[in-house]
Amino acid sequence: MVTLLKALASGDVAGAKTDLAKLKTDLSAQENSTSSDALSKDMTSLLKDLTSGDASAATKDIAKVKTDLQAEEASTSSSSSSQTASPLDTLISKMSASLNSGSVQGALQDLASFLVQNGQGTGSLVNTTA
Repeated sequence: MVTLLKALASGDVAGAKTDLAKLKTDLSAQENSTSSDALSKDMTSLLKDLTSGDASAATKDIAKVKTDLQAEEASTSSSSSSQTASPLDTLISKMSASLNSGSVQGALQDLASFLVQNGQGTGSLVNTTA
């Protein structure tokens, strides 16, 4: 994800496409449940639309991601469900607000901020070792 953002920031379209393909593979490998597959597909679509600057399609993708997250949370919630929004829910809300105001760049900045604040030191999506 970090390399995707770096490629986008530097205008490296070929690098961004390669990194997006890697991200799609990583997202698909995380879980095989139906809701996770839908979430992976919709997140991939959202990232593609953000990288192409298509605010209209990205706004539709955000709505699908919200629905996917709600379905996933409903399938994993216990009887005493909490009303606290997850960090991912908060990110999607911020990105949605940016897109609703017509700012694809703002949505990308929301994503970058989320990754900086919530990134992991290791893993397939974020690797900070040099």
